[in-house]
Amino acid sequence: MATPSIAEQWDEPSALEGMTVGALSAHLVRAAGATIAYLDRTPPDRRSDGDLLTAVTYFHAAVDSPIHDQIKDVSATESAIGHEATVAKCRQLAADLETRLAAEPVDRLVAALGGRLLTLDDFCRTRLIEVLLHLDDLAVSTDQPRPATDPEGAAVIIEICMNIARDRNGDWGVLYALTRAERSGDAAVFPVF
Repeated sequence: MATPSIAEQWDEPSALEGMTVGALSAHLVRAAGATIAYLDRTPPDRRSDGDLLTAVTYFHAAVDSPIHDQIKDVSATESAIGHEATVAKCRQLAADLETRLAAEPVDRLVAALGGRLLTLDDFCRTRLIEVLLHLDDLAVSTDQPRPATDPEGAAVIIEICMNIARDRNGDWGVLYALTRAERSGDAAVFPVF
């Protein structure tokens, strides 16, 4: 995010329709920053009295959430602080996350999407999807190579996306999409969102 290419193209359209490079950058920071925001809003001793969301069920709920209508506006507003301030905010967030996540207990829950609970680990998996995919969007938007990231991150995303596809289309729908296109019919299994 700190590269001159992003600074130079801050107000230019990004690879995501309706978002500038600056708005996409601000959205990427907000997506990761949601972890601290939700931790701050959820009492550390909060426990579930029902089923927890998983990374898969989180995305099912999030896709239908009205928040998507506001994301572009919020991202545009937050990008108004400019490139340097957004980069500084991202660096501070990375430092804060490193400290905060190390201090959280393994059974920590967070309330998201209208107060529905999920484990901190599963919430972080949802953030990983947001961050890595939008990092790629940012690279594509500015004709930069995608930054090198830990392959485990991509593996986590693939697992979640495969499980979303399995949940929506059944195991055989996914198998046909992967191996037997002639049997998959008109069902669009991929992309999952």
